[in-house]
Amino acid sequence: MSKPSQDSEEPFVGKKRSLTGLRIFSIFLMVVAAFGVGIIGLTLDAGSAATTAAVGVVAAVGVVVFVMLTIAEGRFDKERNRMQNMWMSRKAELQDLVGKDELTQLQNRRFFYDQLQQELDLALRYKRELSILMIDVDDLKLINDEFGHQVGDVVLRSLGRVLNQQAGDRNITARVGGDEFAVILPGGSRKDAEKLSWAIWEALSKEAICETETASIFLGVSIGSGGYPWGGRTIDEIIHWADTKLYANKLERKGLKHKDAASDQRLVGAVVDVLSSALDVRDKMTHRHARRVARMSAFVAKEMKLSEEQVVQIEYAAALHDIGKIGVADSILHKDDVLDNEEWKQMKLHSDLGYQILNGIDFLQDAAEIVYSHHERFDGQGYPRGLAGEETPLGARVFAVVDAYDAMTSRRPYRDPLSQEDAIEEISQNSGTQFDPQVVEAFLSMMRRSPDGFQGTVEEYGPTVVHEGHGAHTNGHGASVEEFELLPLE
Repeated sequence: MSKPSQDSEEPFVGKKRSLTGLRIFSIFLMVVAAFGVGIIGLTLDAGSAATTAAVGVVAAVGVVVFVMLTIAEGRFDKERNRMQNMWMSRKAELQDLVGKDELTQLQNRRFFYDQLQQELDLALRYKRELSILMIDVDDLKLINDEFGHQVGDVVLRSLGRVLNQQAGDRNITARVGGDEFAVILPGGSRKDAEKLSWAIWEALSKEAICETETASIFLGVSIGSGGYPWGGRTIDEIIHWADTKLYANKLERKGLKHKDAASDQRLVGAVVDVLSSALDVRDKMTHRHARRVARMSAFVAKEMKLSEEQVVQIEYAAALHDIGKIGVADSILHKDDVLDNEEWKQMKLHSDLGYQILNGIDFLQDAAEIVYSHHERFDGQGYPRGLAGEETPLGARVFAVVDAYDAMTSRRPYRDPLSQEDAIEEISQNSGTQFDPQVVEAFLSMMRRSPDGFQGTVEEYGPTVVHEGHGAHTNGHGASVEEFELLPLE
């Protein structure tokens, strides 16, 4: 909350000062009057007793006036304090109303963001942790459609009470959207956030959130956590991280984690496409780049005589290799200049975050391992784990070659694309250091046999796909993320 100005906090300061001055002035008049009476008495040759009496009378009148002014000032101060307290109380009530959600009586969106910024400033200043939970109600629309909006409102109010009970007095709960809630954990660690998440889920599973004449409504919520320093250093970064974890949790809760779903390749392909499209909202060029490298990676995998299941998992992983960038702040993802060390550190987190998103879906767990390792190098100089040789999943080694080729042959704001011949030569020179020699051999063999074999269109992912797309992905700062990370071309 903004701090009121000094004038608004002390509306009667000026009047207080005028009474104090009047008291001082009354003393001054009393002294002057007494002195004057004494002089007059001496001038008129009045007796000393009469002069003394006159001075005494003047002094007495002055004292009476001074006492009356003192009493008046005390009464005025008392009334002023009463009015001041009343004014501050009303102001606090108004501020409370401005910061409260009317339906749930939790803090509202405006308060949440203001308070989160204050808590983050304190965390940065004193080097302490900070965590948040972003919470989304599952299927609120279905509840409203089935039971009516009045029941839906009861559900939201009840959820607010559950959040308050589980969060305790130390943490801050808020409703930030129609079916979106949040909790700020000042000083809270990542484990604290996870512990509170499980406490909320457990509380909601124990009893119905609302009882109607026809049904007992048990509520489900999806939760994602973010925080400082493990999830970013700005509000934008922390909330993006939490939203990404929430999105992954929602997919898992929707039942997409079950292996039975893998038998329906159309469903699996649709899930991959939805995830890829979610990233496209953040970065418009990523979707086309993802489709292109997915198709190319599948071709290389087939050239290596891998099984159909392996080919499909590699294709899915290539399509989703940048899904972790959902958690990268826009200020970094769309920067028009080279990333500084801190920004680059944040960008490199996308491999780990991508793994966390996909690992919660059983039929994409193999793809998750590839996504986690897609910036490793054959010589062990990559990240995030520094894997070397066959420690890196084969799919990630396949993708590394394809991704580098696509980066080099795509146009960049600061240079024209390399020719196929130059790109192939660059890959050949890095065989055994950056790239797996066996993968390079398969890639070159395919390119020699069919140099235009990567052209085509794609509409969906999976074993029977037809792939589409021309164009290149850049991170907005002049160099492609893939090129910046993989090949020292400049």
